[in-house]
Amino acid sequence: MAKQLALFLQAKGEGTLGTDLFVDSDSQSHDEAITLCHIGGSAEFKLDAPGSWRKLSLLVRSATAEGAQERIWRLIGRMLEPEEGTIQVDGGLYTVQITSLPAGQTLDAQGRTSMKAVFLLKQIKPVVESWLEAISQFTETALGVQWRVYRGFNGTCRPAVSWQCTGWHSAAASRGVQQLSKQFVGQIAARSASEYQLAAQVLMLGLAEQAKLPLGGLGGRWLTVLGAQAAVRSGDLSTGVLTVTLTGAAGVTPGSSPLIAGVHTEPKI
Repeated sequence: MAKQLALFLQAKGEGTLGTDLFVDSDSQSHDEAITLCHIGGSAEFKLDAPGSWRKLSLLVRSATAEGAQERIWRLIGRMLEPEEGTIQVDGGLYTVQITSLPAGQTLDAQGRTSMKAVFLLKQIKPVVESWLEAISQFTETALGVQWRVYRGFNGTCRPAVSWQCTGWHSAAASRGVQQLSKQFVGQIAARSASEYQLAAQVLMLGLAEQAKLPLGGLGGRWLTVLGAQAAVRSGDLSTGVLTVTLTGAAGVTPGSSPLIAGVHTEPKI
């Protein structure tokens, strides 16, 4: 996966693979160079497929301390705020989570400065589901084109809302119909506390006023908004969580329920 990230950086003009951009190896011939290395450590995503994520280090070398610091932060910015919303390489989608901020390293024999950061590179796949799409489309309309909306995973761009389904409940509403309720959690990541407050207010008021969300492409069905609440994340006033509960009727699959409710026989006629 480090190779895919190196190709992404190369496409953004941050070096040439094998010349001044390296994976799991290095060359001392260039004063300015980038090296991506696979490193060990604890398994952060124990339940995820082993091939879906890697822990990597980013090492930037420069002739000056100012050059190393400017470049490594620029690279981190490119990985956390990709223009496309996610890191896209060879048909795969990836996100980055920084686990160790850039730190200066010992000067090498030529007196060059290096800085190193550690991060997690995770391959993601957007979730395609009608209820998730309904709340995502509502969010896009309410907040406008400047906001990104991620479906089924946590994105890294700001401003953005990342929606995920975290629970559901079903109950029989009538014969052949189930009343289904789902809880969705939206991670709101704004660029400032005021931007977060405005976005949370717009979404809360919009859900209260609209009360129902269209379930697109399914015969004019609607989802009812049972409730919504927002909370600021502790220690960061520009991020928070919006929790929404939706409910709607779900038809039982033909053949999964009995044709008659029951049979009673009377032996003495």
